[in-house]
Amino acid sequence: MKSRQKAILAAVIEKYVATAEPVGSGAIASDAALLAQFGALSPATVRNELAFLEGEGLLQQPHTSAGRTPTDAGYRFYVSEMIRPRRISRAEKSELERVAPPAASVEGAMQEAMVVLARLTGYPAVASLPSGVRDNVRMLQLNPMPPRRLVLVLVTQAGRIEHRVFEIDDDVAPQTLQTVVHFLNENIGGQSLAGARGLDFETVSGGLHDAATINLARRAWEMVRDSVADIADEKIVVQGVITLLDEPEFSEIAQARAAMRLLDGGASLGELLRNAQQIARDSPVANGVRIGAELSDLAADYPNVRVLSFVGVSYGVGGETLGALGVLGPARMRYGDALTIVPALAARLQMTLESF
Repeated sequence: MKSRQKAILAAVIEKYVATAEPVGSGAIASDAALLAQFGALSPATVRNELAFLEGEGLLQQPHTSAGRTPTDAGYRFYVSEMIRPRRISRAEKSELERVAPPAASVEGAMQEAMVVLARLTGYPAVASLPSGVRDNVRMLQLNPMPPRRLVLVLVTQAGRIEHRVFEIDDDVAPQTLQTVVHFLNENIGGQSLAGARGLDFETVSGGLHDAATINLARRAWEMVRDSVADIADEKIVVQGVITLLDEPEFSEIAQARAAMRLLDGGASLGELLRNAQQIARDSPVANGVRIGAELSDLAADYPNVRVLSFVGVSYGVGGETLGALGVLGPARMRYGDALTIVPALAARLQMTLESF
């Protein structure tokens, strides 16, 4: 494709992204960037180039008298071949610095990061919490909570924190509590989450002799197994859903309903994030973009999904990938912003995760 045709395609896409209105040949002929690069273009030249791009399947004309709009293939060519991440602005850098250690928990850090991502891009931000499959139990603690309740706290190596409150029949002596905490950490601490789920209480409890200690340890053990199961389940953080309603595509109830259902955190959103997690962290960001028809595998559950696009990247610490994050918006997305800010936030998030 000639450089002028590429530039005209980019101009159509960028004007359509800005206005959500079909772009006519007059708007292209008067485009300041095109004039600066190629000089004045005659109406016939512009019409011929637009017809060529339409013939290549990159543009379409909704109505005979209307201007052109990009097709999914046009967006794909634009994302993969034409645009590159831009420099982060000073204001964006200041916002990104809000995603910084210390954080109380990984989930808290992810929630804050997604708030920042949604605010910077103007689109709903989604992330999968670090997978429990590769996580280990770092520490267990039992704390008294009057009257006659105990709080079990489980902390994983990745910084996930789970709490369980359970009632007890009688007050527990401090020595008994200390013995049970030591027993839990000695047998479960350092275990993978999968390993902790598979441990048998009767096999490892031979060193406990006092009946009250054994009973408390057994109850705490059951709570640990419940906590580990919850951590191992896939959890998704979603922020900024309301931003979709600012886009004209979602003024139609069917389009809005499809997007809201997808963002409800179900299996399809999880699949989107798992696919993004499989993409190497040093890959071009465009590899994590899915546009319109490229989301057709979700169409059975969300028939209007073709109006959407997703920009996602994996995130992690060191050489280990822990999850994925991204933004979901209209196919008419501000890709230049998304392809810049999403990976920048993932890099910033790494600093926070390294503190756990």
